Amino acid sequence: MRVVAHDPFVSEERFRELGVEHAATLDDVLGASDFLTLHSPLTPDTTGLIGREAIAKMRDGARLVNAARGALVDEEALADAIRSGKLAGAALDVFSSEPYSGPLLELDEIVVTPHLAASTDEAQDRAGLIVAEQVVAALSGEVVSTAVNIPVVDAADLEVLGPFIPLAAKLGRLAVELAGGPPRRVVVAAHGPLSAYDTRLLTVAALNGAFEGRIDQRVNYVNAPLIARERGIEVAEERSRASRDYTNVVEVRITDGGGEISVSGTTIGPEPRLFLAGTLGYGIDIELAPHMVFVRYDDLPGVIGRVGTMVGEAGVNIANMAVSRNKEGGKALMAFSIDSPCTEELVERLHAVGFDDVRFIELG
Repeated sequence: MRVVAHDPFVSEERFRELGVEHAATLDDVLGASDFLTLHSPLTPDTTGLIGREAIAKMRDGARLVNAARGALVDEEALADAIRSGKLAGAALDVFSSEPYSGPLLELDEIVVTPHLAASTDEAQDRAGLIVAEQVVAALSGEVVSTAVNIPVVDAADLEVLGPFIPLAAKLGRLAVELAGGPPRRVVVAAHGPLSAYDTRLLTVAALNGAFEGRIDQRVNYVNAPLIARERGIEVAEERSRASRDYTNVVEVRITDGGGEISVSGTTIGPEPRLFLAGTLGYGIDIELAPHMVFVRYDDLPGVIGRVGTMVGEAGVNIANMAVSRNKEGGKALMAFSIDSPCTEELVERLHAVGFDDVRFIELG
């Protein structure tokens, strides 16, 4: 049996370890599968993941299995695909609305189960086994993956680290979004007097930010390192008393197949307000905000005004902006924060301009 999978957060090495063929895109999986199984979390990006367009890319006579999240599948489109013969069948354990009473129940080609796996004898036995395993782990001094507590940090350290923990989480998310590809290595570094404290919480916070909403399980400050290990992602910590830009700086570096992305940040007051992006030869200093936009483009006159006009015409207000270039006439990076999420119209207009890269990143 040939197994093909796509997951932007699993490293190439982990695919090889599991004996699974790595597909670069979801379309590659759709076109190669006789049996398509879904294992994705439900996010705004994955809602309706398997709709009419995706089904059209699947093999004729393929079968779909969804035991992940009901809203991943456009149920009306699935029913039409079954009736037309495009798909040979489906097996569903989850639905967009439960209990489900729609047309899928009328199709003989579809097998449905009532989303009660946790109530089976096998699941109850497994729950008891997991409890026993976690007790053994706790008594052996190992990591308890289901614990509700965070890594033990001295109270005095925690008081100093407090403002930097949410900052590290935002930097982790920012670095992953800017990298684009699945991370292979994550380095969390503390610079300045902050480095003298126990910074483990900064590392797990950065991992938590990097993984949250991107994998099909709840991420917390306890299991984030385990999630990285399971996906073959190397995690490292660094500490340095030297800090070039601010008294204390948290840096997150992510290495993927295309190189390394580095973002750094500090706090002014109790909230994380500033970040520094030292990546691809650019230096950016801007207030960290819930809604961020990054544009990479040729360093030519008029681009800043053009972008500002498009954003204003979409009814979106720019709160802060910073621009950097690697050399005169070379490439430039524009970063700006906006007061509200980008509209679909603005996203389409900015992508249509032909910039090298446009990224919309939510850090709220």
